[in-house]
Amino acid sequence: MATPLDIGILQNVAIIFPFLLVLVLTYAIFSTTKIFGDSQGLYAFLAFILAVFTLFSPVAVKTINRMAPWFVLLFIFSIFLLISFQVFGVDNKKIASIVTSKRHGNTFFYWVISLVLIIALGSLTSVLSEERELEKLSSPDGSTPIVEEPGEEDVGFFPTIFHPKVLGMILILMIAVFTIKNLAGAQED
Repeated sequence: MATPLDIGILQNVAIIFPFLLVLVLTYAIFSTTKIFGDSQGLYAFLAFILAVFTLFSPVAVKTINRMAPWFVLLFIFSIFLLISFQVFGVDNKKIASIVTSKRHGNTFFYWVISLVLIIALGSLTSVLSEERELEKLSSPDGSTPIVEEPGEEDVGFFPTIFHPKVLGMILILMIAVFTIKNLAGAQED
């Protein structure tokens, strides 16, 4: 029986999002870097070819689909952070000048790159871990899955990353990196 909340049919079009994302991002990167001159047609063709190649890799499609919600959450959190600054009286020009300033701009850039890399690598390792588990659970002839009881060694990527000890280690390492960067940058002033 079909219900209004049944979104099972949307799983059949889940391949469209990675295709469009790769198409738009690669076209934008080619257009802004002008790596091949000013040929917009060539950029569109190369972006289309890369987007089609992405569809041939189920790992790439799954990774993009796994990363997308995390980037949406990062974007929403950033918007709420900007709104909270504006509530306390900081205007847009002041926020933009701080983010792009020589003193704080690099730190902001490194934080954003760090978060993007954590999301991308976490999603990729999660998908690769799932693929490896599916290969391990299938029978040698590939017809029927072998059901195994998960043990303690079958802990996923995200439970490991969000363990308090790992989060503490990541925090200490990030503080150390930014401290060293700021101490080394203080001599340049």
